Amino acid sequence: MNTCRICQGSIEKKQITVEREWKGRKIIIEDVPALVCEQCGESYFDSETTLRMEKIKKAAIYPEEKQVTIPASIRKFNQITHF
Repeated sequence: MNTCRICQGSIEKKQITVEREWKGRKIIIEDVPALVCEQCGESYFDSETTLRMEKIKKAAIYPEEKQVTIPASIRKFNQITHF
């Protein structure tokens, strides 16, 4: 693949950080090999990388796992009527 499927921008090999969710927990996976569009930022993964990310995401215990607390506000879109 030489160009982005979305915007036809050029893509480059990079190591990125990926966020996934599993059973209500946010999982952050660092140093994931990807092809990333320089124009729109879309990321593409090969099948082996996708499979490894799924295994990491579903692992009950993972070596060197770090638990972090991220403050967040949860708001419902339909409850905001004006600004």
